[in-house]
Amino acid sequence: MKTTADEQDAISHANANAAIDAAFALLKTDREAVRAAHWNRLSIAVRRIAVMSANLPKERADDTLNKFTALERGKINVAMRRLMNEMEVISKCMQGGSLPGVCEVHH
Repeated sequence: MKTTADEQDAISHANANAAIDAAFALLKTDREAVRAAHWNRLSIAVRRIAVMSANLPKERADDTLNKFTALERGKINVAMRRLMNEMEVISKCMQGGSLPGVCEVHH
């Protein structure tokens, strides 16, 4: 049975779409693997700050990344952005001050 040019074109598009879908699935997996690797290499203290900043139990810091739902990850993401902004302010506040053991000279 001979296929028409339109049918061949449709088959070609279907194959291309399948290849694109497969590539996107691979990219998604690779990105998630990279995220998981970053999560795993962080200290438990940093991970606890992250999960606790989103009002999740500190024990969740021991979880692997794939145990967090998208909602939990979103909550942590927002909480961490807020915390990073606040830490920037604290960093600026901590600049300066007097050195211990140094006498100030008054003129």
